[in-house]
Amino acid sequence: MKISFLAECFPILEKELLKEIEVFSTLKKYKAKDLIVKQGSYIKSLPIVITGNVKVFSNEDTIQFLLYNISPGKSCIFSFAHTLNKEPAEFSAVAEIDSELLLLPIYKVNVWLRKYPSFANLVLLDYQKHYKDLLETTKQVICYNLDQRLLKFLENKSQIEGSDTLHISHQDIANELGTSREVITRVLKKLNHSNSVIQIGRKIKIL
Repeated sequence: MKISFLAECFPILEKELLKEIEVFSTLKKYKAKDLIVKQGSYIKSLPIVITGNVKVFSNEDTIQFLLYNISPGKSCIFSFAHTLNKEPAEFSAVAEIDSELLLLPIYKVNVWLRKYPSFANLVLLDYQKHYKDLLETTKQVICYNLDQRLLKFLENKSQIEGSDTLHISHQDIANELGTSREVITRVLKKLNHSNSVIQIGRKIKIL
């Protein structure tokens, strides 16, 4: 199962590498909101999302800030960075929905980076992908008003969950976007008036 998934998602990987991954990696299931990596802890494995979605965020001065989400087949760039040093993680990661991850032990990742050119190339491609993600996040903070950021956040979450109706509180949204619940409530009312979203009890429906 591990080899077939990786061979499909990453056709550049050598067969010998796939066989080693089959032997040394571990499949682990996480329920929605399960903690995968805690900020300040030490990274012991490189996660690859098989199914589900993983949210990566940072906590700074009691403010939580969403960095990006990882969909199936994409690895976490911050975990890659921590294969090269022994510093604690500067981020947290949780399962956005029920997810299954393939965990590659860090000690083997360091070996594979040197041994297999395809694996090193995969790291570079992933750096590029998440660098663009972080640039997009930065652009949203600097260039977009909160109305646009909130609507884009809701649209992305809707895509992840496969539903246009979201079960999410104003406080949870505020935590994701690094603002207050009162501000989110006010902005949601504006989006409601502009017919972008509608509040149905404790649910938010994207129109």
